[in-house]
Amino acid sequence: MMSVAKSLHPKWFNDFAINKSIPLALRVHKGFVAEEKGKILGFITYNSREGTAELSWIGVDPEFHHKNIGKKLVKRMEKELKKFGVKEFQVDTLSETEEYEPYEATRIFYKKLGFKFVRVRKVKDKGTGEEFDMATYVKNID
Repeated sequence: MMSVAKSLHPKWFNDFAINKSIPLALRVHKGFVAEEKGKILGFITYNSREGTAELSWIGVDPEFHHKNIGKKLVKRMEKELKKFGVKEFQVDTLSETEEYEPYEATRIFYKKLGFKFVRVRKVKDKGTGEEFDMATYVKNID
C-alpha cells in the first residue's frame, strides 16, 4: 500500500503524509485494497471520530486511474459501514479555494460519488506549518 501512496507523492500526498500519517493509518485504521494478480492497485482507509465515520486515505496507482478502482473502494467501504448502521460518512480534501489542479479532479471524483460539500476550515500543514483551506464533504449511505 505504501508503494501506491509513494506513487502519488508529491502530487497528492506530501512528505508528512508519506512519512507519518499514512503509515500509521495503514496500521490502525480499517480499510480495503484493490488488487490484481497479487499487485495492490489501490487502497482505502477509514476510521471514526466523534461518532462520525470518516474516509481517512484513498489512493490508486496513477497507472490505474480512471478505471473505477477508487469508486469500487468507496462502494466497498460504504457496504462495510452500512453493516454497522452508519447512515453517512465524510471526507476532508483540499478546498476549491486552493487552486491546485490534482485536487480539482479529486473533488469531482467525490461529487460524482454523491458527496455533498458541507464546510471549509483553515488547517495547518503538520509538516510545513503552512495554513490552507480544507473542505469537508458528506455522503449519505442508502
